[in-house]
Amino acid sequence: MGFCKVLLNGNVLFERARLMDSFFERLSGLMFKKEISCDAFVFKHCACIHSFFCVIPFNALFIGKNGKILNHFSNIKKNRILPPFFNAKYVIEYLNKPLCIKEDDIIEIVFD
Repeated sequence: MGFCKVLLNGNVLFERARLMDSFFERLSGLMFKKEISCDAFVFKHCACIHSFFCVIPFNALFIGKNGKILNHFSNIKKNRILPPFFNAKYVIEYLNKPLCIKEDDIIEIVFD
């Protein structure tokens, strides 16, 4: 389990994001969790997510190779499958209030 920072246009967006890199971390994600002990989950090389067995709504950012935001889904309810984004390099799942994202915003992942 590793952690990273997520920057939005060079400013810290999530100070302590958990990199979900093991098979079981990627498999479980937010399933069965009512809260998380970090700011967000970051999935590398992820094209599609679901919300089966998720007990709370969450938000998801699909990020392309160049840091461009491909799509932002907010308030994802349980038992949903989001459409795939095959050119996504990262998916960031986070709780709480959805972010105000503009079309030209850039996300950068900084590994500790």
